[in-house]
This record gives sequence, C-alpha cells and structure tokens, in this order.
Amino acid sequence: MKKTAHHPEECNRLLLAALESGDIETSVALYEPTAVLFRKSGQTVTGHDEIRKNNAFLIALHPKFTIEFIKTTISGDGTLATNRMKAAMSGTNAEGKKIEGQIHTLEVLRKQEGGSWLYIIDDPYGSMRSEMEER
Repeated sequence: MKKTAHHPEECNRLLLAALESGDIETSVALYEPTAVLFRKSGQTVTGHDEIRKNNAFLIALHPKFTIEFIKTTISGDGTLATNRMKAAMSGTNAEGKKIEGQIHTLEVLRKQEGGSWLYIIDDPYGSMRSEMEER
C-alpha cells in the first residue's frame, strides 16, 4: 500500500520511516517526478532515478532518526509549503563504523490534485549550509 502525506510535515515522517525500514519505493514516491534533491556537498540531483540512488546509499547506512522539530508554513492559496526539520541521525557505514550527524532541512512541497503532498525541492542541510565548510 502506497503511503501518502496528507499534511506537508507528514512527508518528513514518512520519508525517515521509509529510510529506516529500507522501503526505497516509498522514499522515492514522496517526490514529484522532476523534484530536486541536494546532496551534502551542495550538488543537486533531479528525478526519481537519481533520488533512488541517493536514498539507496542512505538505506545502506541502516539509519535511525530522532526528530527534534518540524516547522511548516503553507502558502496563502494552500498549494505550496515549506518544511524545516531538525533531526539527529545515526547509522553504520560499510566498514562497520558508527556514524552520527544532524540534518536541518529546508524543503518545498506542492499539494497534489488528490490532496496529498510531495517534495519538489529537498535540501536536508538547507537550514545549516551557511555553517558548513566547503567540500
């Protein structure tokens, strides 16, 4: 059964749950077909195929997320929204080393015809980019 977000902030919860459980298809279905996703480096990837590759890498880390907050703002006409989420992530890399990190997202979502919400721009580090060192 396809999971859908009926409120913009549900996209965050569904995405993190999909990454934790290894559900690659749900993790990709939360994005519009031409959505843009930022990598940590600041490079962008576009579309479901590239987002699938990115999310497969994350799933391989066996991540666990703890959400601190999600703040949503919806446009006056109710068709666009921004989410900002702060969460902690822990996982294990291919060498078995524990990794930990923070994500402070900046996301743009669009309300779909059936009332669900999908990402159109997702930057997991958008709210903290000015504090990040160049790589």
